[in-house]
Amino acid sequence: MSTEARAGAIDDGLRLVTALIHPHLEGRVVKALQELPEFPGFSLAEVRGQGRGRGAGGTYVATEYDLVYQRHLRLEIVCRADAVDTITEVIARAGWTGRRGDGVVFVTAVERLMRIREAGAPVREGEGGR
Repeated sequence: MSTEARAGAIDDGLRLVTALIHPHLEGRVVKALQELPEFPGFSLAEVRGQGRGRGAGGTYVATEYDLVYQRHLRLEIVCRADAVDTITEVIARAGWTGRRGDGVVFVTAVERLMRIREAGAPVREGEGGR
């Protein structure tokens, strides 16, 4: 599947939803996403960094310069543009604690999506190009 978002289309195409959430809320956020009628799938990565509070209350200290970092999980979801509002609301509700450092959710346009399984398949002789 190769899908391209059309230039100038506001409610068309694909979006990348990226959320930084507390690690201890992973189960709650994932369960909430799995309950969606069209579960989009996602990727998770452990990340650390500083927000506006410059790491205050952080859980990781880099010893050389005494830098303090917050640990979060980066959740990435590629979905249809019409599903963005639902997905971001689910993440925000499930990831909310009401305390500083709850995280952020942001959305960017996806210019192109290519499934490796389909795009990387070898072309057999006599079948022509893709």
